[in-house]
Amino acid sequence: MTDTAEGPAKTTHAQRMFDAIAPSYEWPAELFSFLQYGRWRRSLVSRLEVAPAATVLDVCTGTGLVAIDIVDGLGCRVVGLDLSRGMIEQARRNVASKDADSSVPLVQGRAERLPFADGSFDAVVFTFLLRYVESPESTLGELARVLRPGGQMASLEFFVPPNPMMRALWLLHTRLTIPVVSRLMPGGWREVGSFLGPSISDFHRGYSRQDLSEFWAQAGIDEVRTSLLSFGGAVVTWGWKGGPR
Repeated sequence: MTDTAEGPAKTTHAQRMFDAIAPSYEWPAELFSFLQYGRWRRSLVSRLEVAPAATVLDVCTGTGLVAIDIVDGLGCRVVGLDLSRGMIEQARRNVASKDADSSVPLVQGRAERLPFADGSFDAVVFTFLLRYVESPESTLGELARVLRPGGQMASLEFFVPPNPMMRALWLLHTRLTIPVVSRLMPGGWREVGSFLGPSISDFHRGYSRQDLSEFWAQAGIDEVRTSLLSFGGAVVTWGWKGGPR
């Protein structure tokens, strides 16, 4: 993809798409994941080994649900960052409804160019990010830059089930069920429905689990581990930046 006046084309596309679905994001996310979205978030948060006094950066915070889960489960302060102004506005409403405003400041910004100093955070988490950036490798380097030595990085991403039978069912769901249902939904869901499945397949044809683990290692993240969720519909990855913990 080429760059536009507003920024890289993938970034511009993601911003427009997520602005359109922000007010109605949460229930379709649960529906299309067969009620697994909350479980995936909890699995991500469960991998974090941080103290209550830690400060965590949540990149692609979306509507703030991961940030709220971290505050509720671990008691940390979480800075939520997202490209989409619409998502930030919805996250602000969600955070306020949980009386967590002081624990979750929200910032609009790009993962590829974070507005924070080196080593600012004890942990960095991100969700469903890498398909929307021009260079996953350099983006991981930027995420690692703002992580302190010894700090932890963790992510949740979509995946393609490795089992042939489950992969066939996944293809049916992402190529037929989601596009058809999304046409009946408000806002920009029709575009999301046609985009989601092919974008996941294309990404994982281009980058294997091994490729991504190597990108993490090249960014300075050690002890990189991965765990597939829901028969391979999602993957959690985590590791620690070199240095004393």
